[in-house]
Amino acid sequence: MIVDGPGLRLSASFFSNLVEPLLRRRFPDLRYAAARIGQGSEVLGFDTEMSADHDYGPAIQLFVRDQAFPDTAAAILQLLDDELPQAFEGWPIRFPANTRLPSGPSRPGMLWSGHGVEIYTVGAWCDRFLQRRYETDLAWRDWLSYPEQHFLLATGGRVFRDDLGDLSALRERLSYFPRDVWLYKIMVQWGRIAEERAYVGRAGSVEDEIGSAVVAARMVENLMRLALLIERRFAPYPKWLGTAFSRLPCASKLSPILEQVLAARRWLEREALLQDACRAVAELQLRREVPGAGHPTDGELHSRPFRFVDTLRIGDDIRAAIEDDELRGLHEFGAPDQFLSSNFVKAVPELTQATFTGLLSTEFGKSRRG
Repeated sequence: MIVDGPGLRLSASFFSNLVEPLLRRRFPDLRYAAARIGQGSEVLGFDTEMSADHDYGPAIQLFVRDQAFPDTAAAILQLLDDELPQAFEGWPIRFPANTRLPSGPSRPGMLWSGHGVEIYTVGAWCDRFLQRRYETDLAWRDWLSYPEQHFLLATGGRVFRDDLGDLSALRERLSYFPRDVWLYKIMVQWGRIAEERAYVGRAGSVEDEIGSAVVAARMVENLMRLALLIERRFAPYPKWLGTAFSRLPCASKLSPILEQVLAARRWLEREALLQDACRAVAELQLRREVPGAGHPTDGELHSRPFRFVDTLRIGDDIRAAIEDDELRGLHEFGAPDQFLSSNFVKAVPELTQATFTGLLSTEFGKSRRG
C-alpha cells in the first residue's frame, strides 16, 4: 500500500491546480491520463527532506492515445513550456539537473522538456521503464524475469485522472503475482534461508563471530523479503527495503526480534533469535492462510549441534501446494532479486530477463521439470 508523502501530494496539487486547468482551457475535448509513477522515492511515499537535493519537485506524467500522440503531444508540451510558471508552492518547476529524463533526443511516443511534465503513450512508457509492453496477462516466465522493484515503477505512485483506461489496466495487470507465482517465490525464499540454516552456528563454532554476523544479516534480509511476500507487497530497491518492511502489519512483532539478531555479539544468541524469527514468519503464513503453510518444527544437519527451524520442510510443503506443473517442478533459483545481488544488474530489465532466461535454458534449469 502506497502512503502519500509530500512529493505525491505536491504532484497531485500541481496537476489539479495548474496543469489540468491549462489543458481544459486549451484542449477541452482531450482524453488523457495523468499520474505520478515511475522513478523517485516519492512514488513509493518514502521521500524525506533529503530527497529534495536532486530532481525533486512537482512532476507528473501525461498519457495520450497512440493515434493522438503525433498531433497532440507537441502542442501540449508547447502550451506547458509557454504557460507554466517558474515555481509552484515554493518549488521550482524546471529542474536544472534533470536526470529523471532519458538522455538524447525524444523517442517515439514520448516527449519532455525541462519541467516536471512528461508526455507518453502507455506503450512508450513501458518501453522506457520496463523495456517491454504488458498488453496482456503475464505468464509465469514474465513475472519471474524481473525484480519486484520494476513492478513498483508501474504500480506505485498515484493516478490522478484516466479517461482512457489503458494506464489503469496496466497497473491492474501488474498489481501482484498470481497465486502459483506467489507460492513459488515464497518457497524459494524459504530455500534461501535453508541454504545457510546452520552457517551462523558453524562459523561461530570456530570463533568467527564476524562471519557468523554476516550470515545472520543475510538471514534477516531474507526474512524481511519473505514477510513482504507473505503480506503480498512488492519489495522496493534495497535502500527502502527496511522502510517497506516497517509498514507491514507483522513488523511490530518481527522487527524487535530482527533488531536483536543484528545486535547480538555471540553466535549462540544469534542462532536462538533466528529460530524465533523463523517461527514467527512461519506462524505469519498460517495466519495469512498461505496454501501449504504448516506449523514450524526444528531441524538438524548431520547430527551437528546447531539449532534452526526446518525451513526445507516448510518450503517443500509450499511447493506441494503449487498447482501449475511447470512451476511446481522448477528448481528453486527464483526471480532475479532472489539470486542476484548487483544493484546495477537488477536495475536493468533486459539484464535480469537475460539472467533468468539463461538459467532456464541450462540443463540444470530443465532437469527438475523433466
